[in-house]
Amino acid sequence: MKLESLTEVLLIDIDRENQWTNFSMDVCTNKLLDSVKEVGIRHPISICSEIKPYKIISGHKRVQAAIKAGLTHIPAFLLPDMKGALVLNLKENFSLRHYSDIEKGCILNKLIVEGIKEDVIIDLYMPLLELEHSKKIFQDLLSVKEIESELQKLLHRFKVPVKVFKVFYLWNTEEQKIAEYFFSKTRPNANKWRDALELVEEISRRDNISPKDILSSPATIEILKNKDILASQKYDRVHQILQQKKHPVLSDLKKQVACALDDVKLDEKTRFKYQEAFENDEMQLELKFRDERELSLQVEKIFQALQSGSIKKLIAVIKS
Repeated sequence: MKLESLTEVLLIDIDRENQWTNFSMDVCTNKLLDSVKEVGIRHPISICSEIKPYKIISGHKRVQAAIKAGLTHIPAFLLPDMKGALVLNLKENFSLRHYSDIEKGCILNKLIVEGIKEDVIIDLYMPLLELEHSKKIFQDLLSVKEIESELQKLLHRFKVPVKVFKVFYLWNTEEQKIAEYFFSKTRPNANKWRDALELVEEISRRDNISPKDILSSPATIEILKNKDILASQKYDRVHQILQQKKHPVLSDLKKQVACALDDVKLDEKTRFKYQEAFENDEMQLELKFRDERELSLQVEKIFQALQSGSIKKLIAVIKS
């Protein structure tokens, strides 16, 4: 595709509704807007001049910024038609854009719809997306179309990799929607997305329970609706519930330890430590003190616990 000419066009003559060649799921940034207000549009957009309103080939964010900045015109390269527009956009943005895996999957799907053969995409265009020449990666990313749109936006926002989110390809729409609700309320990083999804999948397979039922349990929904706790705290509390579901015996033992430890009534400066996976029965008492008095108070409470038998009960739980 050869550029026809460079000129300025009225922004009102540009079709802003057509998003076929818009590969980004982000909106115009304040940084770009400030730059446009300061120096204008320094890099022309590319448009198809075949018919008005002109379709954007590349430069969707620059158009957004120009409109927000109050400009009336924008410099543009005019192309006679939309043939090869997707590839032109890819090449133009190769050194400028780093796409999320969701964006990459959407781009690959557009190339398929455009009629470009699979082997051509893998050989010529996947490298433009910083991807290996891999049919497996191609297929994994192509399936992003199986994910509902709001969940796609969330996965893009948190830059979740395909190896983590491809589990959603097997989830139905209702399951994806409850996942979107859960992650929008907890806002974890990509690693925590992986941890939570692995727990849900393991519980679902083992207990033959749908992911929807796991993530929409009354206890979980109550936590997610709580406006008085931070998103990170919501994630931690739900993650703890999932851990308990995954390891019910281990969870019960931890509760028994907590109850036994309450009966021991150690000084607040004394720390009791044990192997939380119960892989061995080694225990530790850690005493922190600044003077003889603080040490004496802690030792006295330990002695009282020994006399009452509460430490013996605690040890029995650990060794059970």
